[in-house]
Amino acid sequence: MFWIAYASWVLGSYANFAAVTPAELQRFGIGWSLRLTNEGGFIFALLAGLIIANVFPRFAETIKEAVRPELYIKIAIVILGGFFAVTAAGKLNLATSLLLRGVAAIIEAYLIYWAVVYFVARKWFGFNREWAAPLASGISICGVSAAIATGAAIRARPIVPVLVSSLVVVFAVVEVLILPFLAQTFLWQEPLVAGAWIGLAVKTDGAAVAGGGITESLILAKSAAEGVTYQPGWILGTTATVKVFIDIFIGIWAFVLGYIWTNHINVTSDKARIAEIWQRFPKFILGFVVTFLVGLYLALGTPADVASKVPAAIGEANTFRVIFFILTFFSIGVLSNFKKLWQEGIGKLAAVYAISLFGFVIWVGLLISWLFFSGIKPPLAG
Repeated sequence: MFWIAYASWVLGSYANFAAVTPAELQRFGIGWSLRLTNEGGFIFALLAGLIIANVFPRFAETIKEAVRPELYIKIAIVILGGFFAVTAAGKLNLATSLLLRGVAAIIEAYLIYWAVVYFVARKWFGFNREWAAPLASGISICGVSAAIATGAAIRARPIVPVLVSSLVVVFAVVEVLILPFLAQTFLWQEPLVAGAWIGLAVKTDGAAVAGGGITESLILAKSAAEGVTYQPGWILGTTATVKVFIDIFIGIWAFVLGYIWTNHINVTSDKARIAEIWQRFPKFILGFVVTFLVGLYLALGTPADVASKVPAAIGEANTFRVIFFILTFFSIGVLSNFKKLWQEGIGKLAAVYAISLFGFVIWVGLLISWLFFSGIKPPLAG
């Protein structure tokens, strides 16, 4: 598992795939490059996983115990907290503004998203409430985590969130292969809009945050080619911030749905309890907060000789974040066995997902990202 994923990173770092500027092309003595930056290794890891899942299913079964994208991305996000803290330390006012805008954006986006997706599933495709609610949460809030939390909150059969989660993973693959390149082409002059858009549009933590990393690399490369050099970390930080607030929202939303369900729709003695907010709350967010606060303290609250070493230390930790990103992408690919999903009769669910995601969710997310983040630029490097 590790060596295939890491080999993908090495392959993606070859100059013909990763070199961006004319100076780099000249330095490596090559005439062409795909200009993916070395974040293109994520794409190679995803493609490797897809090939294994769909061409070598027995091998995929052999390594399935190691295929744990949720674990890998949560570790990466906890490490990202420290990286984002050091990035934010130099521009606290901007970082605070991004946090507030991120909260406002997700509240507005998801109150719209959930209702529309639920309506489409119920009225256009005839799904009952047991299927429509987890599907709406999976498409509109945060993919796998939201679908599982919603399914448990409304006491749905286990098969419901499992199938919805499978769909989330498959469509996340499609989004990561497309959206970062669209962001580079059309949003490179509004980099924080692009970062927020990836966070609002891509529905799993792993794909969203890693997709934010790809988007940042592509936009920084495009901007540098145009003579504008931004500090790294701000686009990815915007994506991660939006995603973290979405994850916080999961526990609250699951409780709200559980309360409505057990008191008014499927009335039972097993009522939703306020403690379910904590039970459904993604605990890894606490790790992100802790590493963020520790990083901020080390950067701002320690003597100069200590604080000066913090960026280098966080840079070393960031190497591990990249490794866990690669493992996440490879895992997502290995989980995406299209033939198996089709055999499980997932076609109708996929139609709801495709119509909602590409017909509505992506574009509303873009509009809201533009409303809250347009005109705000990352600090310039140096």
